[in-house]
Amino acid sequence: MTFYAVPKKLSETLIAEGRLIWQPYVRIIYKTKKGKVDILVDSLIPELCKDPIVAVLATRKTSLVKLSTRKPIEGIVLDHRLSGLDLVNYFLKAYENAEKLAQVSEEDFYERTQLDIDWSRYRALFLPSKRLINRKEPIFRYLIGRDEASPYVIGLYLKGLIESGLKIVPKTRVDILLSQKAYYPLILTNDFRIYEPAWKLSESILYNWIIDKYPQVKEFYSSV
Repeated sequence: MTFYAVPKKLSETLIAEGRLIWQPYVRIIYKTKKGKVDILVDSLIPELCKDPIVAVLATRKTSLVKLSTRKPIEGIVLDHRLSGLDLVNYFLKAYENAEKLAQVSEEDFYERTQLDIDWSRYRALFLPSKRLINRKEPIFRYLIGRDEASPYVIGLYLKGLIESGLKIVPKTRVDILLSQKAYYPLILTNDFRIYEPAWKLSESILYNWIIDKYPQVKEFYSSV
């Protein structure tokens, strides 16, 4: 069975200003020792970027959108590149990378400061608060090169994101219960801005960042 995420009713104006693309996603339901997860994950962009962190960021809770087994509206349909198992392996690799980033950056902190302190006692001072992590406005801006967040904070934030959102921790065993093809609507405007009309009607921070950061992705969508 194939699912389609349904665009919100007020998205007609956006669709009129650009092209509607049915982005290939995979719906994955799996369980770990921390619980059960039901998510939609982009199965094209992570492969184009060759970056497992992108797979994590291009994940949406299935509960955020309305799904249909019928295509709600015609658009350009793109092909899937990654399976559910591929994407879960990307998650595991992303967690490993985040751990390394946090560890290396912490070691560098020790060397640069040369402070004789129990760093673990002060770690909370440098972490985003729970309120910040849970706020509705995305914290994704911290990952696009601003000086406010050190690599250590980014590594810890990504670890927390994967642990809390994807329920993956060190040496996690992931049992995939369901893996099905899905399509997620994107609107690409004439000035090359991307929207996610099944989720919200404002510009997509994630996809616009990807378009700007990865030339191969912009080239791909230009050809589309």
